[in-house]
Amino acid sequence: MQISRCSLVRFAALVFIVQCSAFAAVAAAWWDDEHRTIAYIAERYLTDHSRQQIDQLIGDGSLVSVCLWADRIKSQQRWAHTKPWHYVNIEQEQSVASFKAKEEGDILWALEYFYGELGNPRLSSIKRRQALLFFVHFVADIHQPLHVGSHTDRGGNRIKVNWYGRGKIYNLHQIWDGLLTRNNLSPADYAQRLLADATQQQVSEWRAASFKDWAQESHHLLVDVYNFDPPNKHSKPLVLGEPYMHFAQPIAERRMLQAGIRLAYYLNLVFEEKALKLSKMRLNVAKITKNSQKLQ
Repeated sequence: MQISRCSLVRFAALVFIVQCSAFAAVAAAWWDDEHRTIAYIAERYLTDHSRQQIDQLIGDGSLVSVCLWADRIKSQQRWAHTKPWHYVNIEQEQSVASFKAKEEGDILWALEYFYGELGNPRLSSIKRRQALLFFVHFVADIHQPLHVGSHTDRGGNRIKVNWYGRGKIYNLHQIWDGLLTRNNLSPADYAQRLLADATQQQVSEWRAASFKDWAQESHHLLVDVYNFDPPNKHSKPLVLGEPYMHFAQPIAERRMLQAGIRLAYYLNLVFEEKALKLSKMRLNVAKITKNSQKLQ
């Protein structure tokens, strides 16, 4: 019995997704539902061509089913080098434009690198699938302001918070990773609710931004992230609740919405460009073949 190459690719993709699901069962982390919500938003804006390309890379899965993979693997020793790719440390007095990348890489480097790999038709489907999974995750991460935070407090991880005075101590990074946006909606329903707030003008403006623009936006939002009530400025832990939630939650939700819309836009763009590259490559091969036949 002959097995087509397409079937083999789909089988490999299915195994890959099953492995992702296995990690999901044992490694619950912050931002899970937020990442899924962003992926649902992105799927709303994908073109049919992009859906076909993604289907070829990940089989019968979806962006939602694989958007957590980059978080799941970083605890493994062979993937430990990917941890710095989830964030970039830029102090508040610095700018993204003047920032110098670290040797081990950061989220800006990772976005550029994996986007380039995703659009390279000469790479294997395995390499491009991996690039897709990293890219999907990092687009979401860079829109969380504290993923473009200060090295001094490790992106808010060192700032302890008593959330709503309930006694359990969190850190500021966790507040922005998920506590601000915690609700009773499923990720699909939450995505639908956020999409209802987006105007066509906003969508057009948000799409035009570059990876560095995304980082600069997050960096500028740190002023709001650290905008604590005066009595809280020097308390340890901080006691944050309704006043902070009131102004911070809309910011977090807007960043999720922007991330999903931009993810779809860049995926549509790269798959269109890949199709053009493949078309040119085939045209060149045809010309070479035709010229060779003339010489015979």
